[in-house]
Amino acid sequence: MVVRPVYDGLTALAGGAQAGTPLREGINRVTTVATAADSSQLPSTQDVTGEDLIVVNAAASNSMNVYPATGEKINALAANAAFAMAANKTALFVITGAGQWHAILTA
Repeated sequence: MVVRPVYDGLTALAGGAQAGTPLREGINRVTTVATAADSSQLPSTQDVTGEDLIVVNAAASNSMNVYPATGEKINALAANAAFAMAANKTALFVITGAGQWHAILTA
C-alpha cells in the first residue's frame, strides 16, 4: 500500500494566476475557491520525484484553474494554459515526460 501525504484545507489563489497556490506530491484538497477561476499550480515535472499527484476541488460551487509550472503543459493544452476543475471534482495528474502532465478527471 502506498501512503501519500495529504494536504488538506488549501485555498486557491484569489483572482487566479499561473503562480497559484502551490500543489505538492500526494493528495491536495482545495477547500476554498472563493471565486471562479481562482488557481493552484502543479510543481515542475523536474521537481517531482514521484510520477503523479491528486488534486481535489472540494469547493461548494466554484470551478478552479490548475496551472502547470512555467513552460509546461497539461494534456493537449498550450504551454502555461490552465486546466479547469469544476467544484467537487478530483483529478489525477500524471507526468508523462519532461514538461508534460496529463490529467484524469472524475465524471
